[in-house]
Amino acid sequence: MRKRLALLFAVAAALALELAAAPTSAQILRIAMTASDLPMAGGIPDQGAEGSRFAGYPIYDALINWDFTHPDEIVGITPGLATEWYIDPANNLRWIMTLRQGVKFQDGTDFNADAVVFNYGRSFDDKAPYYDAPEAPFNKAFLPMYDHIEKIDDYHLAIFTKYPFSLFPYLLTRMLIVSPAQYEKVGKDWTKFNLSPIGTGPFKITKIAPHVSFELTRNENYWDKTRIPKLKTMVLYPMAEATTRLAALRSGQVDWIEVPPPDSIPSLKAAGFKVSTWPYPHSWPWFLYQADGSPLHDVRVRRALNYGVDRDGVVKLVNGTVASSGASR
Repeated sequence: MRKRLALLFAVAAALALELAAAPTSAQILRIAMTASDLPMAGGIPDQGAEGSRFAGYPIYDALINWDFTHPDEIVGITPGLATEWYIDPANNLRWIMTLRQGVKFQDGTDFNADAVVFNYGRSFDDKAPYYDAPEAPFNKAFLPMYDHIEKIDDYHLAIFTKYPFSLFPYLLTRMLIVSPAQYEKVGKDWTKFNLSPIGTGPFKITKIAPHVSFELTRNENYWDKTRIPKLKTMVLYPMAEATTRLAALRSGQVDWIEVPPPDSIPSLKAAGFKVSTWPYPHSWPWFLYQADGSPLHDVRVRRALNYGVDRDGVVKLVNGTVASSGASR
């Protein structure tokens, strides 16, 4: 029987590392996601972080990828479809990118600067005939400093920002590169592309059952030989309800779930399931409504509410799946 995993609060790095560490003999991994529906698979995923880590990074590359090779550290960045990048010494708004040569999309077509310009136009050039109006805002929200892109030659290009922004390479990990040829093949229709997407990533989508599941298959010709998956097939199911995911895991319907109910963790461990957690920097603020005359206008009241939370008790209540921290304002 394959080893089943219960995964808590995963990030994209955790997924990639588990896949890389999977036994060679493993053929299929079935995963229950926390997503309420299948994420869009056409290179601009929705469904939050779940969409990116399941229907984004396994299928596509960005110019700059996340570095999944250090599981004991906060994830950094590494060359993806760009081998190097630097700020133009004469213009701190101009980033020069050298593209990786010899990469092919999963449909066998060549990756080059034209493909990158096409992809950035999809999200930022509302005058382009291939502009993707429904999905472009997902990328625009993460790259408000982006201005425009220029091709230098087939394997060099320049990306311009509206203002100096040193963390720009980290945000380029969001811009996943899809096949322009596949877009043409499906009739220049992004809705149809979402149903038969093509990228350059370590997995390719081989079957989509709308609202039910994705089937991803290993890309044997992936350009980064160190990241060719050990798994042959990965099947993804959206299961928004935690108890549904738990039942699917216990019954053997799936092998790996995200975020089991915290009160189920002791019994899962007792039954031999492996539970993995990985803390990462994030902020989920709560805002208290301060109507006219509300005592919440007084910072002392807000601090009292903050200090009144039993953080250690919350950590205990959810079986150690959160860290105790907080700040008052």
